[in-house]
Amino acid sequence: MRRTTILQRLVLAVIAAAALLYAGDYLWAKHLMSSPGSAAALGTVMVHHEWDVPRKDGRVEFDMEAPEAESCIHSLFPHFGYVTCWYAARHTTIQN
Repeated sequence: MRRTTILQRLVLAVIAAAALLYAGDYLWAKHLMSSPGSAAALGTVMVHHEWDVPRKDGRVEFDMEAPEAESCIHSLFPHFGYVTCWYAARHTTIQN
């Protein structure tokens, strides 16, 4: 076989594996959300919002809000409008 054919098949296999992984993760998250104890699918992470406000004199004023709980989903990819918990736990400070 030619190198280009092997490379094309390899790229298609990687794309198919990624699509199957995403579909499986979606179905598992949907199963967890539809079960009676759907609390197992969701988690909460405390998030700090930091506001960087530029002033007229060229300096920047920093303002921090009180931490608030943000809902997240226990899955590999974000689904149903929720951020994944593994990502949210690593990004607890949001700069606006």
